Amino acid sequence: MTVVLVLLCLAIAGRELYLAFERRHSPGAPEIADIRTQLRALKDTRDELEGFRASQRERLDRLAAEQDRDREALAAADARIRSLITQINDRVLPDVGGRLKQQREAAAEQRDALDRLAAEVAALRAHLAGRLDQAVAASLGAEPAEMVAGSLTADPAAARGPLTGPYERFAEHHGLRVELADRDRYYLSGRSPRALESDFIELVAALRADCRETTGAARTLLGALRDVDRGGAQIGPLLIVRTPESLVCGVLPLAELRHPAADLLADPPEAARRLHRLPEPRLYEAPPP
Repeated sequence: MTVVLVLLCLAIAGRELYLAFERRHSPGAPEIADIRTQLRALKDTRDELEGFRASQRERLDRLAAEQDRDREALAAADARIRSLITQINDRVLPDVGGRLKQQREAAAEQRDALDRLAAEVAALRAHLAGRLDQAVAASLGAEPAEMVAGSLTADPAAARGPLTGPYERFAEHHGLRVELADRDRYYLSGRSPRALESDFIELVAALRADCRETTGAARTLLGALRDVDRGGAQIGPLLIVRTPESLVCGVLPLAELRHPAADLLADPPEAARRLHRLPEPRLYEAPPP
C-alpha cells in the first residue's frame, strides 16, 4: 500500500511538473485566441484581396477590350479619311486646279489684251499728235508729210508674227517710219510713192543680178515669207506675194495704185498672176530653195 501511495504521489508530481513545463513553453489561451482571431482576419483580408484582384482584373480586361474597339474604330476612321483624301486628290483637286489654271490664263489674256489696248491707244495718241503737228506745220507753209500704205499677211495667221520684224526693218531701210499698224494694214511716212517706185525698181534689178551687198534687208523679208504657205507684203508700189508654187516680187505702176482692189493680198494666187503681167524690169521671181 505504501508503494502504491508513493507511486501515486510521484505520478501526481510528474503531472504537475509537466503542466508547469507546458505553461512555461506554450502561449496562453488568450494569446492563442488572439492569434486565431488575427488569422481569421488575415484570411478575410486575403479573400477581400483576391476579390479585389479579380474585380480589377475584370475591369482591366474590359478596358483592354474597349481600347481594342477604340483602336479599330480609329483605324476605320483613318482609312475613311485617307479614302476621302484620295478621292479629293483624284477628283476635286484636278478640277479645282484646272479651273484655277483657266482663271489664271483668262486673267493673263485679259492683262495682255489690256496691255495691247493701252499700247494701241498710246500709238493712236502719238499718231494723232504727229498728224496735228503736221497740220500745224502745213498751216505755216510746210510741205505735207509723204504717206504710203502697206500690208502684211500670212496663212496660217500664227505665222505672221515672225514677219513683222523683217517687214518693219525693210521699211526702215528704205527711209520709212511706221505711223500706224491696224491689223494687216500699215501706214508709213517719210518717202513719196514716186521716190519709192524708183528705189524699188532698182531693188528688183539688184535682186535679179544677185547683188547681195544692197539687198540684205529685202532677202531677209523674202526668206521670212518663204516660211509661210500663203501671204505677202506690200509697201507702196512694192508687192511681194507668197503662194505654195512661187515667191514673186514686183513694182506696180503708181497709176494702178490710184484705183487698187479692195486688198491686193486678199487673193495671193491672183496677186501673183497680176505681178507676172508686169514688164521684166519690174518683176523678180525668187528661185526655189
